[in-house]
Amino acid sequence: MKNHIITILLLLNPFLFAYYEYGDIISIEDQLYPLNVCYGDYPDEILQLSDFNGDSNGGHYKVIVFRMTATWWGPSCAEAPPFDNLHYIFENDPVVIFENVDDLNQPYSCEGWGELGQDGIPILTYDEDNYYFWSLFGNEYTWSVVLGPDMVVKYSAAGAVSSNIVQNILDEYQILGDQNYDGSIDILDIIQLVSLILEGEYESVGDLNNDEILNIQDIIIIVNIILNN
Repeated sequence: MKNHIITILLLLNPFLFAYYEYGDIISIEDQLYPLNVCYGDYPDEILQLSDFNGDSNGGHYKVIVFRMTATWWGPSCAEAPPFDNLHYIFENDPVVIFENVDDLNQPYSCEGWGELGQDGIPILTYDEDNYYFWSLFGNEYTWSVVLGPDMVVKYSAAGAVSSNIVQNILDEYQILGDQNYDGSIDILDIIQLVSLILEGEYESVGDLNNDEILNIQDIIIIVNIILNN
């Protein structure tokens, strides 16, 4: 009975909610909306979209890929392994991937849902205010969204999102050496690159000599780019 009610709400959703569409900028209020992390490797118990907005997190800009589903929605089970594969495809890029799961324990627990694909990935969250986060973006399950590092909706549609779509969006923003995605290479990018080196992290946008290591050589190349410009 509950699933029938939810299905009706899904069909009525376009008339009940105004949700974000392609080209819209996510409001600060919605960037701060808390999602509870229940599976995967994440440093906090709460995930917010603002965690990946470099304007508010110290310059760590990310392309954000997520999908929204419910544990009773069968088609999402088959889509779990391909969605997990995005993690491996973009693990060295400034891309974060997570899945928000509604209606836990109907029938899958959070851990049970996570184990449908590769163990430990992706990050799974749930929304304590049932369907609020989902209602910001979609009108059916499964719904996939890609946000640019500027918090602009670059993709929002039913079903799975392909790696080609994510790559095209990443390419749209990515200028080699432009660590903060502001469209120019300057001292701020050097600061960001130094921070990555000190933290032992890797992002392909900072690997200017393509040796799969971030080090002083990449800093020298950025300095030369700035001086030549």
